[in-house]
Amino acid sequence: MIKIDMGSGVSKRAGYFTVDMDQSVKADICLDVEGAQAGAILYEVKKLTGGDDRVDEIRAHHILEHIRPENKVRVMRMFYDVLVPGGILDIEVPYFPHPASVQDPTHISFWSKESFWYFIKDNKFGEAFAKRYSRFTVPLFDLVEDWKRGKEGNYWAYGIKLKK
Repeated sequence: MIKIDMGSGVSKRAGYFTVDMDQSVKADICLDVEGAQAGAILYEVKKLTGGDDRVDEIRAHHILEHIRPENKVRVMRMFYDVLVPGGILDIEVPYFPHPASVQDPTHISFWSKESFWYFIKDNKFGEAFAKRYSRFTVPLFDLVEDWKRGKEGNYWAYGIKLKK
């Protein structure tokens, strides 16, 4: 089972290949997720594994808030393309409008639970968005689970697991 941690920073999670654009963190794969193509990531994974490029899980915790808003759909599409059928996309982001979502000047993209509706099957927002913007080939995932971190009424992070 191949698992990759996108935007890993200096952390090294057991069982995950790390991906980060900052060379100083010495990630297994050094590339900018915003500019990456699925093929480039799969090529690098194949080099690391000696030939296997079937990614079963992507962990994307606290990375999406750092991408430019105009790249949201493209990055979600890239994640979709990297995963095998049935693969899991595990996301966590600062929960807008909590101050944690806006206080960091590198947070340039804001997310809430509702932001992900546009990428989920069997959801009126997702189905309509995918149909309306077919030129983007919007990927639609199955919802596995979601959660919020923090105290009732003061959630600071939102997490969601999606399945290809």
